[in-house]
Amino acid sequence: MDLKEFYPEFSEAFFKQLDDDFVRWGETWRKRNVGNQTKRVFARYRDYLDQYENAGKDVEWLKVIGNAYIAWVRINHPEVLIETI
Repeated sequence: MDLKEFYPEFSEAFFKQLDDDFVRWGETWRKRNVGNQTKRVFARYRDYLDQYENAGKDVEWLKVIGNAYIAWVRINHPEVLIETI
């Protein structure tokens, strides 16, 4: 079985997650400091683990991937970032 077989289903679910996140957060991802993003992302991952271990909440994998995706875009396409004062 080729893992790529699941990509269409995955991308549809991921795009829906991105749409939902945009409604909630807008373009705030464009305004954050790139220099601190690794610490911020891993802190969020620790939150997901804490919720799993202490509250039995399933990890929301699309949100995990969403954080990685945002970090990737911000590093590889800094032209989309909005400079804040």
